[in-house]
Amino acid sequence: MKFSCGRETLIRKLQMAQRATDSKSNIAVLRNVLFMLEGDKLDLTGFDHRIGIKTSLECAMEEPGEITMPCSLLLEILGVMKGDSVYFQLDGFVMNIECGRQRYSVNCMSAEDFPPFPDIKESKSFDFAAEMLEKGIRQTYFATNPDDPRAFMGGVLMSSKGGRLLYVGTDGHRLAFREFEPGGSMPEFDVVIPTRTLGEILRMISETDAEKVEITTGDKTISFVVGDVFMVSRLIEVKFPNFTKVIPENTEGSCRVSRQNFADAVRGASIMARAKENKDMIEINITDESIKLFASTMDMGSATEEIEVVKKGNDVRVAFNSKYIIDFLSVVDEEEVIIDYTDELKPGLFRTDEPGYKYVLMPIQV
Repeated sequence: MKFSCGRETLIRKLQMAQRATDSKSNIAVLRNVLFMLEGDKLDLTGFDHRIGIKTSLECAMEEPGEITMPCSLLLEILGVMKGDSVYFQLDGFVMNIECGRQRYSVNCMSAEDFPPFPDIKESKSFDFAAEMLEKGIRQTYFATNPDDPRAFMGGVLMSSKGGRLLYVGTDGHRLAFREFEPGGSMPEFDVVIPTRTLGEILRMISETDAEKVEITTGDKTISFVVGDVFMVSRLIEVKFPNFTKVIPENTEGSCRVSRQNFADAVRGASIMARAKENKDMIEINITDESIKLFASTMDMGSATEEIEVVKKGNDVRVAFNSKYIIDFLSVVDEEEVIIDYTDELKPGLFRTDEPGYKYVLMPIQV
C-alpha cells in the first residue's frame, strides 16, 4: 500500500471518520480508522458498532491495499507536519509516513479485524431535502435525554404517514414536535434515531453543504448519504409512546412576545436561577400589559425582568426551567413567539406563527 495525498484534506476527512470511533474502547480496532485504497480514491471508515461513517478523498496511488490506523495518533502527527503533501508506505503492519523531512512510523492493525457495517434489511430508500431534515432535527433533538433508562428518550421519533413527516423528541419534562408536508412520494415508516446520530447528521450537512440527503431505513438500522459522506446507525428498537395526549388542545390564555426581547429577559432572570436549590427555575407572571420574569436565591439576591406582550384570555403565574425556554428560543427563527397556557400546574405550549412546530414544557410547582 503506497500513496500520497493532501495533508489538509486528509485531516478534514479523518476528523469526520473519527467521530464514529470509540477512543475509550478496550477493543483497539474500534479506536482505529479503516484505510481502503483502490484506484485514485482513498476511503476512510470509522465504526464503533453503534454508528459508522465513511468518507473519501482523492490521492495518488502507487499500490492499493487496506489497513487500520489509530486515528487520534495519526491526527496528532498530521497536525505537526508542515508540508502540503503526505506520503504513506505500508511495510507489514507498520505505516511509514513522510512529509518533507519529517518521518514517522505508526503501528497498524489488519483490516480483517475491522467490524463490517450492518446490513439494512427490508429497506426503504428515498431522497430528502437537506434543509428540511436539518430543521426537523435541530428543532427536536435537543429535547431528548440519552442518559435516561427509558430508551425512547434517547432519540427522536421520525415518522412518515399519509404524506406527513413528523419529528418528536422528549425527556419527560418537555416535548418538541415538528411536522412537515414534504410532498412527493415517501415510504411510510416509524423509526427512533439516537440523539448522537442526529447530532452527526447536523454536522455532516453543515460540512458538506449538501442540498439532498439519501436516507435508507430498515428494522434495526438507518443510513444517510450526505454529499460524499456515508453514515450508518443502529436504531433504538422501542415503540415510541403516544405523544399526542401531551400536547395541550385547549388553553385559557395566550400571549405574543418578541422572541429577542423574551430571550434577553429569560437570560437575565436566569442569572439568579442558577443556584442549586432553584433548579434554574424562573417565575413568569403574564398580565394584560406585560410579562414579568422573576428569580431569586437566598445567597445571591433576586432578578426581575419585564417586557411588553399582547395577551388574550386569563392572567397566569407559572414557573418553568429557564434553560428549557432558552433551548426553544434558540431554534426558532421567527421574530415573535406565542405562549399558550392554562394554569400554574398544566403544561405550557410554546410556538410561533409557523404551524408545524410545537414545544410543550412542564411547569415547576412553586
